[in-house]
Amino acid sequence: MPRPLRTIVGRLPQILLIVGALALMMRTERFFTPGTLASILTQASIVGVLAIGQAFVLIGGGFDLSQGAMLALTAATVGRLSQEGWDPASCVAAALLVGLLLGSINGFFVSVVKTNPFVTTLSTLLIFRGAAFIALEGRPIPGVRVFQAVDSGFRLGDTFISYRGVVFAVAALVAWIVLRRTVFGQHVYALGGNAEAARLAGVRTTRLRTWTFAISGLASGLAAILLLGWLRVAKSDTATGYELDSIAACVVGGVSLQGGRGSVLGAAAGCLLLQALRTQITMSGFPEEYRTFVTGLVILVFAAADALARRGERA
Repeated sequence: MPRPLRTIVGRLPQILLIVGALALMMRTERFFTPGTLASILTQASIVGVLAIGQAFVLIGGGFDLSQGAMLALTAATVGRLSQEGWDPASCVAAALLVGLLLGSINGFFVSVVKTNPFVTTLSTLLIFRGAAFIALEGRPIPGVRVFQAVDSGFRLGDTFISYRGVVFAVAALVAWIVLRRTVFGQHVYALGGNAEAARLAGVRTTRLRTWTFAISGLASGLAAILLLGWLRVAKSDTATGYELDSIAACVVGGVSLQGGRGSVLGAAAGCLLLQALRTQITMSGFPEEYRTFVTGLVILVFAAADALARRGERA
């Protein structure tokens, strides 16, 4: 298959999704207003931050199903600490450190013990979710106001911009710089493209893969801060299914499920596109359950297109 045709085949799902989403959006006059677009940025912020961490793992050739559970356990931990009177700065540090630790646990088993990423993160999903339930003693902690400032914002003209959206945008920019402008980032691409070749070239693949999962955990910790600032309640079932949303955002943004390809900005854009589509579904009067259907369909179609494009390259 000629290279231009392979490119078209690989990008066809993105093109069709964008065209379909725009067609739906055009049906609603009030969709393309600054207020609605700013709201989409805010609503996409939590999953968007998770997608940034997921992009590191996927580009490095891994897979992380435990992000939602890491978020829940981090939120449970911070909820407990806030009850003990910890100040906001200490709680921020604790959330990031807990997320980093949980992600490093995934990285240890995948990189050092050599367990399958799917099996590892599926197992830790159950472990972390159960640990959150135990930490909370089966009861939610309401009134967690330690991060309430995150849910405020500022006005740009007549449009309200939430700090959650700003954090998402800044995190995406920083992550893009790390992946595209540093040696570490180039090594992540090499790891996902061909781990053995990267190892023979002198890349410390074991440590590097551990770091990709640790970054995913760090992103989960940051997402927990945003979620607690918004909901102000710590629950063991918080963020259920968010890991699938983050994977969907990545594949929509062109991140390959087979590793070595994609970008953080693509993942962020994919998250915004999916959130815009879901917003339009809601505004059109469809039930909320349709988002589950859309997420699953998107992952399947985009994974199939990526596999076909890869197969064409090997032919």
